[in-house]
Amino acid sequence: MAMKMRNKINAPSMLVTAPGGGGKTALIGEMKARNATNENKMIFVTMHQSPNGYSLKDLILSELGLGVGRRARQGHNITPELQYIIRTENICAIVIDEIHDALTLTELQQRINLSLLKNLSGSTYGLSVFAFGVPAAARVLRQDPQLERRYPVVALNGWENGPEFRNFVSSYIHHLPLKNKTNFQDQMLFLKIMNKGQGITDNVVKILQASAMASIIDGTEHINHRHLDNIDDIMASFNYALRGAEMPLEEEQ
Repeated sequence: MAMKMRNKINAPSMLVTAPGGGGKTALIGEMKARNATNENKMIFVTMHQSPNGYSLKDLILSELGLGVGRRARQGHNITPELQYIIRTENICAIVIDEIHDALTLTELQQRINLSLLKNLSGSTYGLSVFAFGVPAAARVLRQDPQLERRYPVVALNGWENGPEFRNFVSSYIHHLPLKNKTNFQDQMLFLKIMNKGQGITDNVVKILQASAMASIIDGTEHINHRHLDNIDDIMASFNYALRGAEMPLEEEQ
């Protein structure tokens, strides 16, 4: 819906926050899959550990096919070229993963990136910006009143042991290469997975993967209580480690 809104002074944007392993990458993967068949196009950049040491601006220029040449670095006016590419390729949004890596730099670099976020969604380019990062990113945006108004914050909450969680676990197990069926009527299985994973998507996936591999090795070919009751030892044997739950600060609560 955001990408269908045209001729806005500021294009609708948002910041999506979640702790590490909270499902941001999976959501971006779903957006990429939809983008392949969507008339309104998105481009995707990731700040995390850029191998070339690129800035946020560099990454965006590279993704748009302009490269990172001297003229861009020396202040050459590339606005007309950007506008032409955005218009002809029907680019309506940019998705920025690990945005916190662009906002937790030196004060000067931080100001540059904050200004860039304003310009991208402004009338010059009209791109909706969907930024993903850890909760600390929201605190940086709140320091700028304009960005605070333009970027509503949506927090991805952890799982709760309800129908959605059970559907997610059941669907994930269904796609694992196991010969025998796991007993999805056993609610205690779901409760053990939830409690051990602390509601964190990355933890839940690792628990299911480790349990499935252990079941293939021991010949049971389905996930059962014996695997979950010994999950710490099983995960250690596969060099898996669980993430700890990150407690939000009072202002984020």
